[in-house]
Amino acid sequence: MNTASVATLFVCWCVLMVSAKSAETSGRPKRTATPASCENVKEFFLTRNLTVPTLGKKGSVCGGECCVDEAEDLLRKQGQKDFATLLRHNSRSLQGLLSFTAASLQNHVSELSRQSENKTLLLFTQVYKGMAVLSKDPIAKLYSDIRSYILVNSTKTDLAATSIDIKGTVSHFFTNFFPLVYHHILHINGSQDFASDYKECLKKSTETISPFGDIPKQISQSLSKSLEATRLLLQAFAIGREVLNTTDRLLVDESGKSNAECHQALLKMHHCPKCLGMGKNIRPCSGYCLNVLRGCLTKYVAELDSPWNGYVEGIEGLINAMKKNREDAGVNADLAIRSLDSKISEAIMRAMQKMKDIDMKVQRLCGRPTFTNRTADPLMMELHMPPLATAKPRAAGQRISGSSPETHLLHFLTSISKTRGFYGNLADTLCQDESFAEAKDQHCWNGERIAEYTKMVVDVGLDMQKYNPEVKPMTNLQNVDPRVADLVDKLRHVHHMAMSSIGSTGAEVDYMQRDGFEGSGSGNGPDDDNDDEYNPTGSGSGTGAIPEEEPRNINNVHASPGPKNTDSSSKNKQSTTTTAGDASTLQSSIFLSLALLLLARLH
Repeated sequence: MNTASVATLFVCWCVLMVSAKSAETSGRPKRTATPASCENVKEFFLTRNLTVPTLGKKGSVCGGECCVDEAEDLLRKQGQKDFATLLRHNSRSLQGLLSFTAASLQNHVSELSRQSENKTLLLFTQVYKGMAVLSKDPIAKLYSDIRSYILVNSTKTDLAATSIDIKGTVSHFFTNFFPLVYHHILHINGSQDFASDYKECLKKSTETISPFGDIPKQISQSLSKSLEATRLLLQAFAIGREVLNTTDRLLVDESGKSNAECHQALLKMHHCPKCLGMGKNIRPCSGYCLNVLRGCLTKYVAELDSPWNGYVEGIEGLINAMKKNREDAGVNADLAIRSLDSKISEAIMRAMQKMKDIDMKVQRLCGRPTFTNRTADPLMMELHMPPLATAKPRAAGQRISGSSPETHLLHFLTSISKTRGFYGNLADTLCQDESFAEAKDQHCWNGERIAEYTKMVVDVGLDMQKYNPEVKPMTNLQNVDPRVADLVDKLRHVHHMAMSSIGSTGAEVDYMQRDGFEGSGSGNGPDDDNDDEYNPTGSGSGTGAIPEEEPRNINNVHASPGPKNTDSSSKNKQSTTTTAGDASTLQSSIFLSLALLLLARLH
């Protein structure tokens, strides 16, 4: 082989090397932004009322000409605010639904009790005239306690007991009512009243004499159980709002050191393209967004998702029981209050029917009646009696008006059922927002360049986050934040109390489990058929390192309509993208071929 041939081969080799280097360089992002591109980005910052410094050293995170370190710090805080706004927007509608349903239910029961009170008082003025005036106060106290019992303070977010004992209220009502009924069935002149000591004897003997039979017990059980369920549901609504509010604050805690890596990842995901002068309309890839947000949210999501699902189950159980038109579950406050006036009338009629037996028992326990003169005749007092209630009285026997909240409760039930997996699906929901991420993984920001995202998209579970290529878990990931633990306890307590109230233990779901957080996006727990498949989604930047330990169960198993990358789409993406790794492989192949050719010619 002569010198000219060697020289020719050497020149060809150099040309090919330069071409390969050029191909490698073309696959990398252009890190140097021009003044013109920075001017284009400036408009984006102005729309957010941000004045971004341009003088100084390149930012340490993005490394772009358009953002110095001070600018990156401002954008980091802005990213947190944007994230907080999106979180609040996502939970606001659910909080509003809980608030509106609570107000609707509480107002309905309160109004129903007022109408029932009017109907009861009207019944006395028309049927039991001799007791009408004197029975007003006991009746008012009974209904006042009913309304006070379901008056839940929305600022108190726990299942606090009330000082009112409905069973005691009903018992007290009939105890105080017995002297009036006994006076009525004896047909005593209205100007005469029992002496105070005789009246006290009647009250003390009410339970022994049992003038009203089992009716007071029936009313007591019906009212207490149904109002307890209503109060529990109203308290559950308040707890749900607190959980949503508190988690919103925790997830965007600006001063929290545990969130520092998340805040930096948000900066890189949303603002680095601007700092690199890539334009204002570039958004992060869907898979990239999922990895960042799952890394940021998993610590809280893994704790709250299953308890929230149990909370939803408890509320569903209560509402379904309250919707029944029979007293099967005994928690229908609507039925209990609507039937109250007829039950009281039934108790009086029972006492009148058993007049002889009652009279004999009274004389045996309290002796013959002793009397005192009343200061005024009840029949005369009735002429000057003020209006009994604010609502217009209705004729005896007329059905109480007031639309049942059943229609709204059905709408609420449909809506709240859809929130199963609310926390497990949170990252998917946020990344589906067009203002936050690109719907597909193609022409988008993948953390390195405008290209496709090919890194694996990990699942939400705590044990999966060690494979997250964007946000690494903190060393104390297994330690539960006390504030989150408090919310978890409240959600579990709601589930337990609701199931106890309707006499059910609920589904066989372990809401205490922390590590079995698989497939939470579907809200169906660990019953996923694909648990044993290895199916990393996305097709990425090509720069992610493969973990030494091949992970199992890194599927994106969420059943919600989140972005998914199928195997075929991944192959198509890989075949259409020229990366830095491809250029490097081409360079090595050319070099080896030329070397072998040169050696062959020399030999």
